[in-house]
Amino acid sequence: MFNKRRKTKAKVITAGTLPRKPIKPRIFQPFRAIGYVTNDVPFTLQARGTAFFLTTCVGNSFHIYDVRGPQTELPITAIASYNDSTFVACSKEIIVFSRAKELRRLTSKNQGNIFSLMVLSHFLIAMSDDNKIILWNYDSGEFYTELEFDERFTVSAIVHPHTYLDKILIGSIQGTMEIWNIRTNKLVYSFSSFSSPITTLVQSPVVDVIAVGLLDGTIILHNIKADERIVTYTQEDDQHVMATANINGDIALWNLDRKNLSHVMKGTHDGLIPAIQFLNGRPILITSGADNSVKEWIFDNLDGLPRLLKFKSGHHSPPTTIQYYGSDGHYILSAAADRSLRAFSIVRDSQSVELSQGSVDKKSKKLGVKIDELKLPQITQFSAVQAKQHEWDNILSCHLNMPYAWTWSYRHKVIGKFKFTPRDGSHVKAAVISGCGNFGFIGSSSGCIEMFNMQSGQHRKTFAGPDRHDRSITGLTSDPLNRYIVSSSLDGTVKIWDFTSTEVINTIYISSPITILKCQTESNLLAIASDDFTIRVIDVDTRKIVRAFSGHRNRITDLTFSHDGRWIISSSLDSTIRTWDLPSGHMVDIFRVDSVATSVSFSPTGDFLATSHVGDVGIFLWANRAQFSSLSLRSVSDDDIFDVSLPTTSGFDNDVEDDIANQTNGDGKDLPFFSSEQLTEQMITLSTLPKSKWQNLLNLEIIKKRNKPKEPPKIPEKAPFFLTTLPGVEPKFVVEEQNKERNKIAKNDNKLVKLSEIRMETEFIKLLEKGKDSGEYSEFFNFIKTLNPSSIDFELRSMNLDNNFQDLQLFLDAIESRLQSRKDFELCQAYLNHSLRIYGDIIVANPDPLGIRLQSILDEHQKEWSRIEELLQYNLCMLDFLRK
Repeated sequence: MFNKRRKTKAKVITAGTLPRKPIKPRIFQPFRAIGYVTNDVPFTLQARGTAFFLTTCVGNSFHIYDVRGPQTELPITAIASYNDSTFVACSKEIIVFSRAKELRRLTSKNQGNIFSLMVLSHFLIAMSDDNKIILWNYDSGEFYTELEFDERFTVSAIVHPHTYLDKILIGSIQGTMEIWNIRTNKLVYSFSSFSSPITTLVQSPVVDVIAVGLLDGTIILHNIKADERIVTYTQEDDQHVMATANINGDIALWNLDRKNLSHVMKGTHDGLIPAIQFLNGRPILITSGADNSVKEWIFDNLDGLPRLLKFKSGHHSPPTTIQYYGSDGHYILSAAADRSLRAFSIVRDSQSVELSQGSVDKKSKKLGVKIDELKLPQITQFSAVQAKQHEWDNILSCHLNMPYAWTWSYRHKVIGKFKFTPRDGSHVKAAVISGCGNFGFIGSSSGCIEMFNMQSGQHRKTFAGPDRHDRSITGLTSDPLNRYIVSSSLDGTVKIWDFTSTEVINTIYISSPITILKCQTESNLLAIASDDFTIRVIDVDTRKIVRAFSGHRNRITDLTFSHDGRWIISSSLDSTIRTWDLPSGHMVDIFRVDSVATSVSFSPTGDFLATSHVGDVGIFLWANRAQFSSLSLRSVSDDDIFDVSLPTTSGFDNDVEDDIANQTNGDGKDLPFFSSEQLTEQMITLSTLPKSKWQNLLNLEIIKKRNKPKEPPKIPEKAPFFLTTLPGVEPKFVVEEQNKERNKIAKNDNKLVKLSEIRMETEFIKLLEKGKDSGEYSEFFNFIKTLNPSSIDFELRSMNLDNNFQDLQLFLDAIESRLQSRKDFELCQAYLNHSLRIYGDIIVANPDPLGIRLQSILDEHQKEWSRIEELLQYNLCMLDFLRK
């Protein structure tokens, strides 16, 4: 019954001039695409100083990647890692990173430049070029101790021998080694010289055996317990390697010195490798594949073979099912035909990740097969609930032609430890997790529904019996309170099951097989799509079909509710995406895309609509215009369809930013339009003022008291002694003399005006008198709306109470007139409240002119409020009746 009057400018279209096709879709605007890394176009690699930049192509756009990690101010001289921490030495300082974020910095007094780092127990050990070894406790960042050596032993390498508690083995440029105890800072044992500077020390898999690398190219395996040399090797010259790739995703490494094939890296990419290149001067190989991935390989193994350093990838087959995860709308879960389940971040692309299915990479290398062949079959449907993600698995998926459903852990980004199998051994066709996150439900091709515990993986209940579905189940959902579950099937029925007794409460018959079922938990509405290309909306409370939307010309592929439950967005094989308005029962938006949308999902915050399409490996985001502009929606038909291109990775085009309301009449001129001040005289209308304009008036005394200065104002200082004086025997101040002259002029002036005879007519009073003469106070109220609370308080207190309280009577007449017009309801209440605080005692003392007007205002207020209260109570009773 209350409506906000709006003054926002819009454009009006004259009758008969509305164009047949809109400028663009009314609600959804192309925003950007995510999940793209590269395609089959070769990348380019550019060196700028010490940095390398990789440029890849993604359709109509390109991406530039920095082939580096976190940057430091000075060149890195040493690096070490332990768990999630990375320790980086830059000159005399050590920076501690955790997952590429800086935590703290470690320094020591009077130390040289650090050239080597090692982690031992809780200690970080550093070697500096001033012949010192410094130890820190890396947990607390506190300095522990340091070992200082003389010129007879210059440290060059360090290692911790296995099983040697608190011991480190130190090599020197002199070719000697020493074992030190870092707890007691004492020398334990010294070894004789190897006659060449020691460059590196490495622990072998055998206890007590250390590999010693010398500057002359000799490698010695030495038993430090017996102090005996086991064997000696000689290092060969550096090998020159060439890398080649084929269309199968394999990389061949060629030894150019020996002119032969040294190694073949099988299945590095799934398909064609369009580009492969080494970084100049670095043992790093960059490869890109048509499988939407870029990989970086480093040659640092002892066998000379590369290992995968880091990579960036997305789906290499089009996604088939997408779903927003969580309540903040930052992540989208996506299942694709490449048999993977991925989480994409729409805020920061570096947080996108694929959920692991175990050590399939190692198995593929061992068996010589592609990774995709070892993954689970394609996911046909999955359900994810955020409620218990920190306690146990919170994702449940069913797969193509598989007799069981798998659990997944979003927290650890890995496949779970349970698989749920129907007792009759039939294939799983539908899966859902309860709102509490404790139970998982699976629907089978035989029509049975099984319930499992997500924490233990144990079977709990079976929903079957004589009333079960006759054919395969296509959709499942449950209410937040676990009172019932709802299922749909190809047999054309929707069944509501009692959660406790597992019996069918109600069956709703549809004339066509049902393929999709979605639920809006806040409103208890179900949306189902069937093979007759119709979307039906079911109210679970009344168990009736409340809406039916027809218009799609081919099979519906997916549908989703908006975050507030007002819209249903559906996609179809006719390449259209349609928006249906539930309150009005009409289609309010339609547009056609280049390729068929396979899945749609609406953000829980209402910002974006996410879609996946046939033949595209990315996920496309569409901005919801209703979030940042005012939309005037109307019923549309297929004649209003508009062809729109899919969003690109670079975002939307600025040329299509204008709102759909910016349409013109026949002569091309925009016509301004203001919404009416009041839709109907039967409605009480509120003002458009912010609440602070009238709420602060009610609390003005408290605000003034709170803003009162803590200290009283200071008395101005007395006039200084050096004021100018008049010449003469007696010195007189110039100021005193001027005051005397003014007093003389005032005495001689006979035209004196008494303040009591002055009547102050402000704009406030003038508009009140003008409103009395015309009988309309709109101009007066428009004026006081521009005043702040302090100004309104001043105007009210400044009213003249002479002449039988004329000003106060005018003000009360204005309030009564505004209440009778049913406009600015809350402002009238606030202004009347404040005036009664000021003049309440005067009104009580003068009931004849003022009390009568106040009683009239009270009668008018009670009359209107009784009418509104009666309508509200009627609506509440009717709503309660429909619910029960």
